[in-house]
Amino acid sequence: MSERRGWRVLVVEDDDLFVERLRVLLASDRRFEVVGRARNGREAVGLTLALAPDLVLMDIEMPVMDGVEATRRIRASTPRVGIIAVSGTDYQERALEVREAGATDYVRKSRLDEDLLSSCAAAMEGVDSGNESGWSGSNRSAAGGDRSWR
Repeated sequence: MSERRGWRVLVVEDDDLFVERLRVLLASDRRFEVVGRARNGREAVGLTLALAPDLVLMDIEMPVMDGVEATRRIRASTPRVGIIAVSGTDYQERALEVREAGATDYVRKSRLDEDLLSSCAAAMEGVDSGNESGWSGSNRSAAGGDRSWR
């Protein structure tokens, strides 16, 4: 019988190599347990309902349904789940779009090693404290490196 590790994470990413990078990074911290993977936004919405993760790591640019629309739908159906947008783009507009859709935070892929685990922990602490959206205001990596969503 395996011991539950902690917060359950759904990884939403269409790039297999990047998914492996996320799995390795999350496995380095016992607070997180990867419970599933979706390759596009449509799969993410369905798996969020089926697996009931505590946290969704959401790529923004994906086929079928992008991360912004998937975030909007997940937030509408599952308001207490944390959602961290993870993107290779540095476009502030996309970061703002995904925030408005209900993301808890935004991490650039180029800053993953520095920011992901702390951003995930802050998101989960916000959800655990009763902050309905999980928004902690802890973004370190939105456009310009600013921790706000301006």
